[in-house]
Amino acid sequence: LSGGNINNNNTTGVGNIGSSTVAFNTVFAKATSAQYADLAEKYLADQEYEIGTVLAVGGDAEVTACKIGDRAIGAVSENPAFKMNDGLENGTFVALKGRVPVKVIGTVRKGQRLVAANDGCAVAGVPHANDVFAVAIESSDDVGVKMVEALIL
Repeated sequence: LSGGNINNNNTTGVGNIGSSTVAFNTVFAKATSAQYADLAEKYLADQEYEIGTVLAVGGDAEVTACKIGDRAIGAVSENPAFKMNDGLENGTFVALKGRVPVKVIGTVRKGQRLVAANDGCAVAGVPHANDVFAVAIESSDDVGVKMVEALIL
């Protein structure tokens, strides 16, 4: 196929170049948007973690569920817009930047800084907290573990 234009005869947003089983190697194009919201990189985790679990460097592999006092690096990504280190076999995509759901324990207010807590959760930190890795972009009065939309810094 050669020519000046490739036209999509389907409706907007319907149609692919290549497929999940037969992909192109390099595409030279200009992207103007991304369907999803975070930049993620694959790391080897010491076990399989659910989306939103907060991870830190450590454990029997490269990353593990965080605990109090850890420097969290991000949270398990659901739908990364950008996938770095995609070829790493058995890796887990960790959101390093952007908007993602994060497991949070305790009440949280929009704008509060998040730090590592136990069991792969985050908790709202005090204003001068060290090791802030994210900012809550929604509030919750639920004192238990729940998913909160957050901005990974």
